[in-house]
Amino acid sequence: MQPTDLLKELARPTVKRLLKPVLRPGIEDADRYVATDDVSGQLQFELLKRQGCRPDSKVLEIGCGNLHAGILLIQYLEKGSYVGVDPNKWLRQTAMKNRRVRQLVKEKQARFLGVDDFDASELGIKFDFALSHSVLSHCAHWQLEIFLRNLGRVLAPGGRILASIRLAEGNAHGSSGTPDKEDSRDENWQYPGVSWFKLSTVAKTAEEQGLTAVHVPEYTEFYTKTRPNEYHDWLVFSWKRPRPPMSNGLAVGVK
Repeated sequence: MQPTDLLKELARPTVKRLLKPVLRPGIEDADRYVATDDVSGQLQFELLKRQGCRPDSKVLEIGCGNLHAGILLIQYLEKGSYVGVDPNKWLRQTAMKNRRVRQLVKEKQARFLGVDDFDASELGIKFDFALSHSVLSHCAHWQLEIFLRNLGRVLAPGGRILASIRLAEGNAHGSSGTPDKEDSRDENWQYPGVSWFKLSTVAKTAEEQGLTAVHVPEYTEFYTKTRPNEYHDWLVFSWKRPRPPMSNGLAVGVK
């Protein structure tokens, strides 16, 4: 073997090692990207159950990422009852490198869509619940209407959308809001940055889509006791009639 050939052979493992995080992202890369973990997924799962989610419910998760909440939901729900939506396919593909996760997805007939407009209507399913964590908190201003319109299209009568958001007013659990307490009005998707919406803006947009918005500040309190840096505000959207019963929730009026 010539010296130059030997150097090439020695270099190959080094190059592969350097390129591995780029070419074959692992679970650590996925966790860093979504900035959540299994504990965060457990908290989301608990909030959805507090809203009344049962094993026979149909659940749509917007921004399912690498399935921190998704795995728990797939385990909990009956076959064919979970759909995850996320344009970043590599995140769920990373989660499904685990053999047990692949088996679970197959056994429970979970489905996934890679769309970026939050639209799952192609499946022809009416969902009892939609879960969305850390999606509206990065949306462009114009995407709020699309989010609510497309989720409304697949929401069953009496169904609910549970979504986290960053409210411009801030909250008592670590969120300062915007300096002027107004919408940030971002033109583009903000990631890893954050977008902000006034509560009245969200309520008005929801009403235009035939939905009612309910702010549930105790969900933020519950969440931040375990995950102090995830101080999102939480909202529940539902059809204006019938309005969902909410213990300690604050119905949002349009200003």
